[in-house]
Amino acid sequence: MHLLFRTIIIAILLPVTPDITGQNLVPNPGFEGFTSCPTFASMLGNAAPWTNPTLGTPELFHACAPSGDYAGVPANSSGGYQWPRTGDGYAGIFVYRTEIPEMREYIMAPLLEPLEAGVCYTFHMFVNAANDHELVCDGVGARFTVGPISAASGSVLPMEAHIDHPQGILINDTLGWTEVSGSYVANGGEDHVVIGNFKNDIQTTAAMFNPGVWYTQTAYLLIDDVSLVRSELPDLDLGADTLLCDGASLLLDATIAGATSTSWSDGVTAAVRTVTTAGTYEVTVSLGACSVSDTITIDASPLPTLDLGPDLALCQGLEGTLSARIQHTDGFMWEDGSDQLARSIREPGVFRATAFNDCGSIVDSVIVELEDCPESIYLPNAFTPNGDTFNDGFAPVFDARIWQVDYRIHDRWGRIVHESPEGDAWSALDIPNGVYVVDLHARSRTYPLQEQRSRGHVVVLR
Repeated sequence: MHLLFRTIIIAILLPVTPDITGQNLVPNPGFEGFTSCPTFASMLGNAAPWTNPTLGTPELFHACAPSGDYAGVPANSSGGYQWPRTGDGYAGIFVYRTEIPEMREYIMAPLLEPLEAGVCYTFHMFVNAANDHELVCDGVGARFTVGPISAASGSVLPMEAHIDHPQGILINDTLGWTEVSGSYVANGGEDHVVIGNFKNDIQTTAAMFNPGVWYTQTAYLLIDDVSLVRSELPDLDLGADTLLCDGASLLLDATIAGATSTSWSDGVTAAVRTVTTAGTYEVTVSLGACSVSDTITIDASPLPTLDLGPDLALCQGLEGTLSARIQHTDGFMWEDGSDQLARSIREPGVFRATAFNDCGSIVDSVIVELEDCPESIYLPNAFTPNGDTFNDGFAPVFDARIWQVDYRIHDRWGRIVHESPEGDAWSALDIPNGVYVVDLHARSRTYPLQEQRSRGHVVVLR
């Protein structure tokens, strides 16, 4: 059922902003050229190379015919009156009729060159609702075909429009011209354009608009200024691949004027977004049927870390070692230019190091002081390994910063009952009470190197 109402609606299509200043591929786009002046109906073919692909009867109206004649401009004998949008001519087609179900008219023209596969094209035409027809509707569009089409009927063509006027928006401007436009990505080889209403009667919305005029139960459109041009799509640039440091964020802007949708590879649909994590971000911005894309890869890196450890007390003549612990670094250097993590020192002072990566650098320092260290080695002479956690083990007492010590324990018959190459404690497990001999060997860690051997005894008491 078609709604019958009287209203005025302006058909507006979303603007598409590709550069459309290229060559118009539609010949005779304003129906200015003619082989002979039209004198009656069904004379569209006089505006060569436009032709009628079906058994419909499309018209050519032109100022070459006197105003008031059947095909005159601005007035014609059927009661219509309309100035061309530009120039002197325009075409006319039936787009809907209630007394003849599914009746349609179409016009067709060969393009000046075939369309290239994958290329975006922008289409425009301007239509006017003829003021001598009762009805208005929403149906008109364009389809691009490979080769001409031909139908032995005056009915709806069994194909869909590539560019279509929005569903439900009536074309009811009888004074001015309504723009119908859109974009199309070619499959390749399309070399003809066909214009008309490709919707069937159920899909077409129609309404009474001019009751009682010359033509009843019909909707008729005038067509002028048809164009199809190769679109120069705008650039989309997210910027160079980059690095995000700890806590940093990056603003990605895919804004393009006139975009109909924005789609990121992770599902985000906003044109502008802030990212804080590493990844590859791809965005596609659609401009009607056409689109542009770009990709940016973002790496993430934490700031470097550096720890030289606590301050150090060094015995006179002793060689110490500073060890740097680093993470997330691309480079490391001590204040003397060395890049080794471990560093031997013999003198006091403040020692600094720097670690760095692409996100920045960090400095740490350690203070080394000299200390008066005891140089003697003391041998305890008794211990009580009875498990009371007090004086349960035997070991030489020495400053490990100065001495490296090993020792052996002998019983009174000279048998070795314990050896400790590192100076560790002796627990005397399963050893009877008695007096045992200790042979100690010590090597100094200071320079010049010294060696010391001594013997003593220890008593095991339980």
